[in-house]
Amino acid sequence: MKKANKSKIEFFLFRIFYKLFKMLPYPFVEKIIRQIFIFGGMVLLIRKKRAMMQLKMVFPKKSSQEIRKILIGMYRNMGITTAETYFGNTQKLFDKAIVDGWEILDKAVKMGKGVILTTGHLGNWELAGRYIAANYKMGVVGRKLRNRYLDSFTNKLREKENIIIIDRKNALRPIIKLLKENYIVSLLMDQNAGKNGILTDFLGFPASTFVGAAKIAIKTGCPIVPAFAIRLSDGTHHFICEEIIYPDEYENTPESIKELTELVSKTLEKYILKYPQQWFWVHRRWRGAKKGRNL
Repeated sequence: MKKANKSKIEFFLFRIFYKLFKMLPYPFVEKIIRQIFIFGGMVLLIRKKRAMMQLKMVFPKKSSQEIRKILIGMYRNMGITTAETYFGNTQKLFDKAIVDGWEILDKAVKMGKGVILTTGHLGNWELAGRYIAANYKMGVVGRKLRNRYLDSFTNKLREKENIIIIDRKNALRPIIKLLKENYIVSLLMDQNAGKNGILTDFLGFPASTFVGAAKIAIKTGCPIVPAFAIRLSDGTHHFICEEIIYPDEYENTPESIKELTELVSKTLEKYILKYPQQWFWVHRRWRGAKKGRNL
């Protein structure tokens, strides 16, 4: 089957379930989607082998039972995040959220240089982006989904929340433009950068990491604010902004760019280690690390 036809069929089926789920009570929809993800991962083994291998690599002292518990938690979080993103009542989720460090983000915005917000695929990062976009001008850099119809549909949902979407492949000029207009621009720092990144340590192992956040911050003078979304045990959310990282403390040299990139990456690591069940262990984060280059 041709890829285009396959994408159309997949999206057609998605729209059927989307319309059906929209008519059902949200708690029921969340439960169904959550169980689908857990079943898909733990029974159908969708990306389970990769996730388990990477978990054992990072947590060699954890037992098989502990690894399994993290895996189930990861698939559970993926399911709930999907349900919240497509079917949840955003305002109700906002109303129950706990926010720490909002004054930090506000201070960074008031500098007037734009803000680079660094984060990762942790908790419900999509919801955190919506929360920020409800209060500030917001842009998000991301990779297109394989299914272009689903990608377009998802981006329209984001745009309804006043989020400007920037394609990662051609991101530099749009990012600079938005920063000049004092936007907050969010960058995900936990994706494999391949030959486009530099080798850094990530959770104890070499990984290719994007340097865009560091390079742009040093070039423009805009502050960096690491921010994260954590799902609490009662199902509510905790949005956290870390202290501002000022780029004027770094020179525009390969050494400084790497140092700043690693600093941002270490901030993300702290939350992954604390909430491992909420991170995407299915990512090929360490794949082909040798492809990363030294600046």
